[in-house]
Amino acid sequence: MKKYGLVSAIALIVLTNVVVLSGVANNRSGEPDATVQLTERELHWKHSWNWTDREDSGLHLILRWSMPGYYKYGWAHRENTWLNQEKLAELGFDISYPLEDKKASRYYSRQLPRQAYVVLEFNGDAYQKWLKGARKRIEEVRQDLSEEKKPNKKKNLENDIKHIQQTSVTQSRLFAIDAGQDPQALREKYPDKIKYIITPAVFDISMNYIPRKKGPPKSPKKPYLSGWVREVSIADIHVNSDYRSFFISDIKTHTKTYLPRDKPLSDLEPRYQVTLNYGKRHEPWIADVKKLK
Repeated sequence: MKKYGLVSAIALIVLTNVVVLSGVANNRSGEPDATVQLTERELHWKHSWNWTDREDSGLHLILRWSMPGYYKYGWAHRENTWLNQEKLAELGFDISYPLEDKKASRYYSRQLPRQAYVVLEFNGDAYQKWLKGARKRIEEVRQDLSEEKKPNKKKNLENDIKHIQQTSVTQSRLFAIDAGQDPQALREKYPDKIKYIITPAVFDISMNYIPRKKGPPKSPKKPYLSGWVREVSIADIHVNSDYRSFFISDIKTHTKTYLPRDKPLSDLEPRYQVTLNYGKRHEPWIADVKKLK
């Protein structure tokens, strides 16, 4: 019986590997659905602690992306984002419960996440709008700094400016701008394959309130529904043996950190560029890497 159990376990492992490899081959067959050239701003590295002592390096790149409306530069409320009530209904969320009801918040907080496809725009209008907001914020802080007399507050304002400047250099230029249940329909809407990635993601819904404007303290808050991308389903991208030596010898990922707090902006420039392909199943793989000067 033990012998048969061992054979069955081995057979299951072999079958699983065949299924996985078949899926990989199918995903990479034919022309890629998207081919984007990202840098360290969009693809941070991570690795296991003992990768130097193993055949499998455990080296991975983590996809970094943002969403308009969730950062303090450029947008005031989530209600202004594209993932609004209408889009949530398209993704399959139930939005029928009246927002004015006292139990509405509890009702919407209990809805389960939904799986669909997200559109990630690279270096497009969403990023440019974010960058414009960051630059505007720098000017506002500089104005406050010129009027501030207290040393402690001046130091805090100087740190704010430095932080925004650092973020402007390291911020991912990938922004989630749309979603849907049909990836083909999304590709027809966003045909540029070097600018738009379409990939599986998980979405959540929440009920929020617009802050009260200045006026009577008892003025009611306006409720609204919004959503967010909880996660991109495949954000952890394995670095295979073809490119392992590049990161170990040229980038030295085990000794250098990309986001130091006390270094000049020039040291925060990305160190590498990665050509990332997305296949038939909208799953990514690394097609090429190169070092940036």
